[in-house]
Amino acid sequence: MNEKETSHLPHCTIPQPTPSWLQGFTPLLQQARWLSNNDKNKEALTLALAEYKRQPSLEALEQAFDSHLELEQFEQAKALLKEMKKLGATAAFLDLQKATYYFITQKVSLLKRYVKQAFEHKNQLDARHKAFLYFLQGSVALVQNKPETIPFTQALRYSYLLMPSELGLCYLMRGLIRLEQDAYEAAYRDAQSSLRAYTKNDDAYYLRAMAGYFSGHLSHLLEDTNRVLQSKEETIDADSKEAMRKIQNALPPEPLVIDKDFIAELYKQFYGELDEVLDTPKSLSDCVYTLTKERLETILENALQKSVAYLEQAFGLLKQPDLPQKISQIKERLQARAAKDFTPVCLRLTTPDCTALTEETIKQWQEDIGAVFDAMQTIYDAVIEETDRLVEAYHLPVYVDNKKQK
Repeated sequence: MNEKETSHLPHCTIPQPTPSWLQGFTPLLQQARWLSNNDKNKEALTLALAEYKRQPSLEALEQAFDSHLELEQFEQAKALLKEMKKLGATAAFLDLQKATYYFITQKVSLLKRYVKQAFEHKNQLDARHKAFLYFLQGSVALVQNKPETIPFTQALRYSYLLMPSELGLCYLMRGLIRLEQDAYEAAYRDAQSSLRAYTKNDDAYYLRAMAGYFSGHLSHLLEDTNRVLQSKEETIDADSKEAMRKIQNALPPEPLVIDKDFIAELYKQFYGELDEVLDTPKSLSDCVYTLTKERLETILENALQKSVAYLEQAFGLLKQPDLPQKISQIKERLQARAAKDFTPVCLRLTTPDCTALTEETIKQWQEDIGAVFDAMQTIYDAVIEETDRLVEAYHLPVYVDNKKQK
C-alpha cells in the first residue's frame, strides 16, 4: 500500500529502537500488535485486515483472529480458521489457534484436546508460538486443579517474543500458583515482574498485595489494595476485595514502617555505586586499575551521603521537629567511624603495576582489597545501627514477613 492508501487507517508511533516483540513483522502489523497490546483491538483489527488485503499472510490472519477474540466476535474469529488452513497453516499452528479460541471462550474440554494435539506437533511451531502453547498448557493444569509453574517458566524463556500483556500474564499466572504454595517471596517477585511488563492488570496488584503482605514487602500495600478495591466487580471478585480490606486493617497507622523494602533501598543507597563499579571491569587488571584507594574513598563518601539522605527523606515522613538535629549527629558519628575504621585500611591499599602482575602481588592485592571491603561492611553496619537508633527513638513498627517485631 502506498501512503494514500494507508492514510485513512489507524496510526500509532512505534518507539525506537523497535521492541523485540515487534521485530520481524511488517509495519502495519507492528502497529496492529502495538495497538492490541494497548487494548485498542478495534483499530488493531482494521490494520490486520488491511495488511491481509495488501499481502495475505498467516501473521495478518492471526492478529485479526486475536483481535476478534478480544472483541468477543467469536463467529468472525472462527471463520478465519478456515482462511488459515487455505493459506497452508500447519496442523500444530491450527491446533494452537483453536486452543486459543477455546481458552477465551472457556470451553475447557476442547481447550485440553487442542493443547494436547498441538503438543504432538510442537516442533512445527516457531519460538513465539511455542511460548504461547506452554502458557496454555499451564492454564489447562490450573483449570484442572493441578497447578504447575513449569509451563509458565518455559513460556518465559521466550519473554523477548511475547507482547508485554502476554508477558505480564505469564508472570501473573506463575505468581498466583506460588502464592497458593505459600512461596510468598517468589510470588512477590513474579508480581513485580508482571507489573513491570504490563501495568493494566488489576489481578497483578492483588498478587503483589497478598504476596507482599506475607513476605514483608509493605511499601506498595496501600497503593495495591486501593487499586484492587477500586476494580470493577467483573474484574476482581468480592472475596479478593475482602482480603484487601483485611490487609488494610492490619496495616500500621504510622506513615513509615521498617520492612524488607526499606532495608533493601538503604542497602542500595550504600552499596549501589560500589556494585556498579565491580560490575564494570572485564579482567583482573581492570579491577586493579579501577579500585584505587582514591576511588574507594570517594565511593564510601558518596555511600554515606546517599544513605543519610535516604534516612532523612524516609524519616521525614514522621514530621518530627528534632529529626534535623538527629541527622546531623548521625553524619558526625558516621564520618568519625569512617575515619577510624575505614580510612587507615584504605590507605594501606597499593596499586600494583598492571603490566607486571605476579602471583605474589595479586595475592597481596586481593588480601588488601578484601580488608577494604570488610571495613566498608563495618561502616554499613554502623549505618544500620544508626537506623535502629531512629527506629527506637520514634517507636516505629518493624516488620519481618507479615509479623510485627517491634
